[in-house]
Amino acid sequence: MVALPGGAMQARAQSRPTAPSARVPYGVAVALEPFRNDPELKRRLISDVDLIVPMNALKWASLRHTEGQFDFSGADELVAFAHQHGKLLHGHALLWYAFNPKWIDAVQSPRRLERELRTHIETVVSRYKGTIPTWDVVNEAIAHDPLSQGKWRRGVWYDVLGPRHVDIAFQAAAAADPAAKLFINDYDLEDDSLRTTARQKAMLSIVRRLQDRNIPIHGVGFQAHLYAERGIGVEGLQSFVRTLERMGLEVAVTELDVIDWKLSADPVVRDRAVARTAEAFLDALYGAVTPRSLTTWGLNDRYSWIGDTFPRRDSAKARPLPFDQNWQPKQLWSVIRRFRGSVG
Repeated sequence: MVALPGGAMQARAQSRPTAPSARVPYGVAVALEPFRNDPELKRRLISDVDLIVPMNALKWASLRHTEGQFDFSGADELVAFAHQHGKLLHGHALLWYAFNPKWIDAVQSPRRLERELRTHIETVVSRYKGTIPTWDVVNEAIAHDPLSQGKWRRGVWYDVLGPRHVDIAFQAAAAADPAAKLFINDYDLEDDSLRTTARQKAMLSIVRRLQDRNIPIHGVGFQAHLYAERGIGVEGLQSFVRTLERMGLEVAVTELDVIDWKLSADPVVRDRAVARTAEAFLDALYGAVTPRSLTTWGLNDRYSWIGDTFPRRDSAKARPLPFDQNWQPKQLWSVIRRFRGSVG
């Protein structure tokens, strides 16, 4: 047995392995360049995936790179593929502090910024009304460390509009498609640190703010960019998601992958630890609630963001996803299939 971080082993011991009683849609976030250039990716999306998430094609910098214009070409390409092959779709993301065009980050007038935000969301959601049934309306609204930085993530939206930027975004999305399920999405909601506990409390306060104002919100997305060296805070995670459930909200796993930058270079050791880290998280989550969907942030290690953002000290390539760079399935793929509820 490969030695795991103590917290991960503790999480496994405290949480009974769980599998869904019904199929949970398995999703993959898809970037345009590999989608266009890797035939095997398309084949795998058709054969092995239930849900497609445009990774960047629906973000502001992709849709609004020219002021006053919308460019839906990339998003439409992925949406058409999903429709052609009978796949579900999830929209990501209508508001994020990052990946904005320079012109929007330069806006300092609250009136103009609110107008641009409403116009953007109403245009995008209306275009895909009836086609994209769920949206990450607001992505990463919480500060990285609320203990030292306060609750809110800084950026043009908060700096100019304050907390009501979240209200505006959800109001606009609900007006554009009253039938859509609207999510707030964030990271680091699952480990056992004081910082994560503060992030969970911040999320609950934002959700309550929306509900107190009768602004529609239907769920919370767990990005689940997991760290292989961290433990899962089973008790805190389960208490958090049960509170969300009592508030009438769904839960979705939206961006799952495992950051392996501090593990041995040995791929056998890493693949086993990556799978066990994901399994510990999913065991804990499914032990409290069955998520609406289970999505990984990519399918093949070749196209992952992890290696660039979390560089290793050696020359080994990151291995955070279900398939390696040669399209060989890893142990994480078996974990995904179990929690998806699939035997095929």
